Amino acid sequence: MSGSLAAHIAEVLAGPIFAGRTSALRCSEGFEGPLDYVVAVPVKDEAALLPRALDALLTAMVSSPMRGGLVFVVNDTTDASAAIIRRRLQKALVAFAIVEISFAPEIRDAPHARRLALDIAWRYAPDGVLLTTDADSYVGPNWIESRWFHIASGYDLICEDVLLDAQELALLPTHVAAVGEAERAYFEASNQLWRTWTGKSADCFAYRASGASLAIRSDAYCRIGGLPTPPIGEDSAMCEAVLAAGLKVAMMNDCETRTSARLLGRAQGGCGACLKSRAAEDDPLCDPALIPYALLREWAFAANRFPHRDYREILASLRAASAPAPLPYSRVLIELEKAHSFERELAFAHD
Repeated sequence: MSGSLAAHIAEVLAGPIFAGRTSALRCSEGFEGPLDYVVAVPVKDEAALLPRALDALLTAMVSSPMRGGLVFVVNDTTDASAAIIRRRLQKALVAFAIVEISFAPEIRDAPHARRLALDIAWRYAPDGVLLTTDADSYVGPNWIESRWFHIASGYDLICEDVLLDAQELALLPTHVAAVGEAERAYFEASNQLWRTWTGKSADCFAYRASGASLAIRSDAYCRIGGLPTPPIGEDSAMCEAVLAAGLKVAMMNDCETRTSARLLGRAQGGCGACLKSRAAEDDPLCDPALIPYALLREWAFAANRFPHRDYREILASLRAASAPAPLPYSRVLIELEKAHSFERELAFAHD
């Protein structure tokens, strides 16, 4: 381990999040900074899915003219994940760092592994862009280049609505895919309705942040104090932190990133748990960010009454006051039809 990497890791581990809560540190690297971008990846027992993730990342790096690197934090792993990464990256001749570490039980989760990876990544690209994905996911060939373009266009955080791997999804009951499609369609309709009713053409009612595909300006990452580390949902928490700081977020739809449709994921209550629940239920609950059509319209008109207030604060207040229950799949279909009906009426009026 080089002196610079050792110093970077020591600095991060001495901070309040990790101090006294890690052990069994081993590192290897092939890094020379500074870099234009660094991709941070948390890993735990992912030997089976790592090869496709690594191949996709390396393809995306080759497709980008910028100079970049990779940081993997492999925590509390019992398989050959670290060795697989090391062999593949040494052959690829790319800048990389692999941190093998053990976390105390209270922080033995994906958010803390991602936080450590991003904090190290920031030290190699303090004036560039930080990206993160998951070891059970694979990005598209233009993943890095497209995010760089949006960052250069003035956005601070780029989120992607990540899809499930089609082959794995096909192994689940057919209604699981149908639920996801309806949920995604109502998200898109809700965002479009919000823009129509509020006149905020660049804003979203709800963002679908996924740790499988995030990119943030390095200075924005520093400004929000780094990645939040709740037990679950660090991706959404970072999006909320960026918005709360008054920074710009871009929400991208299908950009070819895919994540595993396995039922036993790393995070308790994460994607795997959600898919398991949907596979077992006939009318599963959908994303709690979704609300009925009528309530969405009411909230939009409420936001219009306070044009000089941050609409995110207004939404947070309205959600806290009404505490809407998550919508089941059957109800989402009903609300989606209401949204489409309004869109048809609007289109007819403009003809």
